Amino acid sequence: MTITCADCGRTQTIPPLPPGADAECQRCDRLLSHRSKIGLGVDLPLACAFAILVLLPPAVFMPLMDSTIKNLVFQESRLVSSVPVIYGEVWFPFAFGFLFFAFLFPAVRAGLQIVVLGSIRLGKIVRHAGRFFRWSEELRIWSMTEVVVIAGIVAYYRAAISASVVLRVGAWCYLAVAIFAFIADRALDRRAVWSSILRDHTTAPIRHLASCGICEMAVSTRRPGDPCPRCGHTLDSDAAKRYIPAVTAIAAAIPLLLPAYAFSVIVNDRITGVWEHTVVGTVQLLADYGYWQVGVIMLIAGVLIPFLELVGMIWLLVTVRFPTRRGLVLRTRVYRVLHRLVRWPMVIPFVAAMAAPIVEFKGIDEIVAGTGATPLFLFIALTMLAVRLFEPKLMWRTAGGAW
Repeated sequence: MTITCADCGRTQTIPPLPPGADAECQRCDRLLSHRSKIGLGVDLPLACAFAILVLLPPAVFMPLMDSTIKNLVFQESRLVSSVPVIYGEVWFPFAFGFLFFAFLFPAVRAGLQIVVLGSIRLGKIVRHAGRFFRWSEELRIWSMTEVVVIAGIVAYYRAAISASVVLRVGAWCYLAVAIFAFIADRALDRRAVWSSILRDHTTAPIRHLASCGICEMAVSTRRPGDPCPRCGHTLDSDAAKRYIPAVTAIAAAIPLLLPAYAFSVIVNDRITGVWEHTVVGTVQLLADYGYWQVGVIMLIAGVLIPFLELVGMIWLLVTVRFPTRRGLVLRTRVYRVLHRLVRWPMVIPFVAAMAAPIVEFKGIDEIVAGTGATPLFLFIALTMLAVRLFEPKLMWRTAGGAW
């Protein structure tokens, strides 16, 4: 099949692959195709999508954790209860961000996958299947079930410092949702799905073909600027138009660093006094109580990865403004790493969102999100937006290596 690499813009032909084999871009090493060992890779992801859609409602609305202090006062939390608590304590975009990233986006993505993969399984491709699958892939970075699970683990240990905490059925349901999402992402044969919707060219190109930056289809019957016949995305879209928005997002994120890390993200209002903890302070608190493994997770997710994301994106944006061929492959690989890691810092504000409803004993012991939680959430969200807006293909074009 003939496809165009979304990262570097090289149009190339890859042969039929045996089960379990991979095809990588000749120029930038991007994974172009992975042939699943289980046929088209449709049945297992389809079953996982059904399971996610079934398990999400009980995961969200059923009891998540029970907490008590000396068996004198009791509290029950639900995942959905984090939304009104955060809405009342801090800033409403933080509350709605948690709502969308933890609940709505995973549900919508699972629904879209059921429509597309179900139609492929039945042999009757629905209208706009390519658009639906493109939207489901766009939601991949914003559906954060595994991030919520890690945040829930940290919140459990953080709340255990103040109270006795027990996991309930909602927690186990959400854990199952995250596991099914993980399995589905790795079992899905995306190239086979795209080919099932509309097949790629099977012959080597004799001239430059207009190409799609999402499904990587090389099209001979349409011109740049036309919609992709498979997924509806603009063919040969101008990557330069996304450069200024990416720069703007990074520039807006930088001033948020100081309040995000200098102000408290979690405040513990106890009968004996008020404890305010920054990201680093929360790491130290967990380590002091013997939960140093959890503290390491917070340190990596909350400090190391955001620093790498910010420095990495500034570096990539600068190399577009001052292009050079040196290190193009390395920079493209760095972008792919940044894209994979950019969601994980969201663990920290999610910890504040999930710990607050667990320990809510007013006048005795109460955990609330601190003033630093909102700028930290915005910093991470803006960094995610910058990574999503940036197209590594622009580095190749400005360096003179577009095709």
